[in-house]
Amino acid sequence: MRFGTLIGISFLVFTLIGLSSSELHGQAMRGSGTVTYVPDAMEMVELSDGTMLQRSYLRGVVLASDPSVPFHLSAQDCPGSSIVSAEGQVISGYGYCEGTDRDGDMWWIWWKNSPTENTWGFMGGRGKYAGIEGGGTTAVQSQYPDGRLVISWNGSWRMKR
Repeated sequence: MRFGTLIGISFLVFTLIGLSSSELHGQAMRGSGTVTYVPDAMEMVELSDGTMLQRSYLRGVVLASDPSVPFHLSAQDCPGSSIVSAEGQVISGYGYCEGTDRDGDMWWIWWKNSPTENTWGFMGGRGKYAGIEGGGTTAVQSQYPDGRLVISWNGSWRMKR
């Protein structure tokens, strides 16, 4: 075997070992499920252009389609605000959620809503979620006049531990 070929194969083997090792430490994951929210507080403020500023504080429970997802059955507290049209349609909305799982470990996400896209992403965490990265999308499944809300979520993330 030629020396150059041996170096190339060695490089490939070490690269694959490195990737496997980072996969083990990085724990890439995917998931989906629903979150059911109940409003704890909600306020509507009329703006000068006829739209409304809706401030809300929602409490929810995350259900993952796969119960092995680490934040399955986590509690969430989510403050945020949205601009709502006179017809009641969300024009844009922003906020964050703090999640606490059954072990007491925590994670934080940001969220952004618009008429065409609802996205979220991890901002950080503590305990098993320290250094978590990733995000995904959401879609409203059901919305009730009293402010209760059910959304579906999906995404991917990498755990650092």
